[in-house]
Order: sequence, then C-alpha cells, then structure tokens
Amino acid sequence: MTRLPKSIKSHYIDSFETNLENLRTFLHRRKIPRYESDEVCSLISMIYNQKVDYILATCEDDWSKLEPFSSPLIIFVQCMGELLADQDHHNISSECRLILNSYTKTLESWMI
Repeated sequence: MTRLPKSIKSHYIDSFETNLENLRTFLHRRKIPRYESDEVCSLISMIYNQKVDYILATCEDDWSKLEPFSSPLIIFVQCMGELLADQDHHNISSECRLILNSYTKTLESWMI
C-alpha cells in the first residue's frame, strides 16, 4: 500500500503542536505559572499561524515550492525570538523571558 505524503499544513501544524507541548512542559518544570505559560503559548501560536498561513498561500500544498521556507522548528524558534523582542507584552515576567531566551538559545545551538 502506498502512503500519500502528508500535506504541508499537517507537516507544519503537527510539528508545531509537538514543539509547543515541549515548551509548555519546559516552562511548567521551571515553575512558570500556568496562566503565564498559556499566554506565552497563545502568543507564539498567533505568530506561528501567521507565518504558516503565508507559506500555505504561497505553496498551495506543492512540496516543490517549499524549499525557500524554513523548517517548522526554525519558524517556531523565530516566533519565540519575535515574542521576546516585542516589548508590548509586559505581562510576561522577566523570569519567563529569561527562560524563553535560554530555551531559544539551546534550540538554536542544536539546529546549527
């Protein structure tokens, strides 16, 4: 039986859900309150979904058009970086920002 390739949307969304759950667990283990980790995850989701919507509009589920775009993990890390750079989110504690920065740096070093 031949397996059909997964859609580009599924590729990005499935990866995102895994990465987000790992981040949520990481924050929880570092004693970040649930309301704050939920807020962080929601903001990252919003940024990520905007990026994926653009990719989907551009590629139209044609895998050959996907080459110029970053992998789901790289986009996830970029979204965290954008969140950290955005000073409008004052309700994210400095402790949480420090943990997110550490998490981002760890993933970035792993991706190289």
